[in-house]
Parts: sequence; structure tokens; C-alpha cells
Amino acid sequence: MGNFKVAAFCFVAILLTGAPATVLIGRTEPAAVSWTPALVVVAIAVVGYAGCYWLRKRASERYLVRAEVDRTFSGSPVFAYTLIAWVLIAGAGGMVMGTFFATKPVEEDSYRQGLADYPLPVLFLFAGLMVLAGAGYSARVFRRTHEVPWLRTRGIAVERAQIERLRPKEAVKLWLVGAAIDGMLFLSGLLPRLISGDKPEKDELALGVLGVVGGPGIVSFVLLVVMLFAWPTRGAAFDALRQPSSLVAIALVVLGMAIGDSAVGGILALAGVLLGSITCMNIQNRGSQPWLGFLYLAGNYAIGYLSAPNGGSALPVGFVGWSIALVAAAYTIREAYKHWKDWPMLVPVARPADWHG
Repeated sequence: MGNFKVAAFCFVAILLTGAPATVLIGRTEPAAVSWTPALVVVAIAVVGYAGCYWLRKRASERYLVRAEVDRTFSGSPVFAYTLIAWVLIAGAGGMVMGTFFATKPVEEDSYRQGLADYPLPVLFLFAGLMVLAGAGYSARVFRRTHEVPWLRTRGIAVERAQIERLRPKEAVKLWLVGAAIDGMLFLSGLLPRLISGDKPEKDELALGVLGVVGGPGIVSFVLLVVMLFAWPTRGAAFDALRQPSSLVAIALVVLGMAIGDSAVGGILALAGVLLGSITCMNIQNRGSQPWLGFLYLAGNYAIGYLSAPNGGSALPVGFVGWSIALVAAAYTIREAYKHWKDWPMLVPVARPADWHG
């Protein structure tokens, strides 16, 4: 089952890698596109992929021997070898895909035409995040099969329990900190406009405030719904959505929308959005962690800072826009590192299996 999910992740990674490859190779005239570079890269990738997996197995064996001597479980080299293998195979697959589409003429509503709405750096970012996620999951499957049983039988470490919850006070604190940072970024974006005399409209301010206080819940819900349609992530998404806090948040929003344009309906819908934001719809503390948490952080950044008004993607505009995006990226990376530290894959045998820290 795990290997099938790994294959599904690899397929998606190749699709996303094929997008920037299609744009780059597509800058050449269709008649001048050659399959030779793609075939050479595929041959190199296949050999490199096999070599990385062979080296991964040998490195894992040395790691386990050292772990038994030192009675520690940190420092597994599995992810590093897995990531290199995924970069090779996803890059080669993306190049084949890009070469194929580059030989086709650009037509209205075609795949190549649709890529015009996405800046090249954004396409590379999406591809890179998917390769990281897929390599991480693949490495986890390998460790769960080859390393965890070995460490468990020798009384060194066990795999951390998957089902845990944040305490309500901790969840509220995280939401308040995130809302405060988003609020400062939102205000810093408005300040230059106010100085130049460009007064924002009421609807624009309302959407901005809603994005600050309710953005985490909205982003989490969208990501979880998308995950429901992807077989490898369906179980984890369903687990997060069926938690009582998630169900109550969804029910409040649905009830508020059903009541319609009234004070009561607005209050109920806002209460549901706030509850979903405070809990992040359980996407950061349920299911397969830390990967769900990484997905939330990456999705929140992409939707919040790389989205155009028409729903597509766009790079930041101007010095202020780039400054906000870079500050937000630094904050996102910091939170991702903290999330990885808070949700370790392995915990010492001496501590409870559901230890969180």
C-alpha cells in the first residue's frame, strides 16, 4: 500500500515538474525541438535513481549499526539519498513531458496556453515543494519498513503515535500569533497606498480583515477538500475533517450561509470561520505529520502571497510586495522547521509512544 502511494506522489511530482520544463523547452520552435537531450537525461536519471536507492540501503544499514552502539536514533541518511533520487526521476520525467508538449503547436485553451497564467518561478516552487513532499513520504515509508522495527526490537526508539491534539490554549495562542503577523503584513501593504492617496474600498478592507483572522481556516478547508480527491491523502484529510471542532466549524458556516444576508447569519458564519482558523481544521495536528503541517504552511503561503486577483498566480509587485513576501517566506520556513521539531517521527522507548515535543 505504501509503495502504491509513493508511486502516486511520484506521478504528481513529474506532472508538476513538467510544467516549468514545458515553458522552458517551449521557447524553442516546435520543429527545432529534439528528443535527444530528454532521452540522455532519462538514461542518466534511471542509473542515478537505482544508485541512490542502493546507496540508501547501505547507508541505512550503517546507521542502524551505529544506532545500536550509541543508543540513539537521530541522523538517518535515508531522506538525503531519497531526495536526490526523486530530483533525478522527477526532473527526467518532467523533461520528457516538456519535450512532448513543446513539439505541439500552441492552441487556445491548450495546456501550454494555460501555463501562461503562472510565472516560471511559481511553477518551479510548486514542483520543488511536491518533490520535497514526495521524497519525504517515500523516506518515511522506507524507515517505517526497515528502520523502525529494528530500533523497536532493540529498545532504542518507536514511531510516534499519529493521533494527537493541540491543547485549546496552545491552538488559540498559535492563531493569535499568526493573525498578528498577518495583520502587520496586511497593514504594511496598505501603508504605502494610504501615503500615496490610494484609499482602499470598504469591500477590499473587509476581505483583507477576513483573510487575516479567517485565512488559516479557509486555506485549511480548501486544502483538505482537495486532498479528499487524491487517493494517497484521502484518509489523512478525512481524519482531520471529521474531528468535532472541524465539523462544528463547517456546520456554523453552512448554517450562517443558509440563513442568508442578516446579522445572525453573518455572526454564525464568522464564528465558524474563526473556529476553523483557531484549530486550522486540525490539519496541523492530525493524520500523517509533519507532512500535513508542511502542506498547510506551503498552501497558506502560496494562496496568501502568490495569488493574483483573478485567482491565478502572480509574483509580488514592487519593493513593498517583495519585502512582505520575503518576510512571510522567512516566517513560513521558521514555522515549518518548528513543526518538524514538534512532530518527530521517532521517540525514545523510555518515553510514552504518544509523547509530543
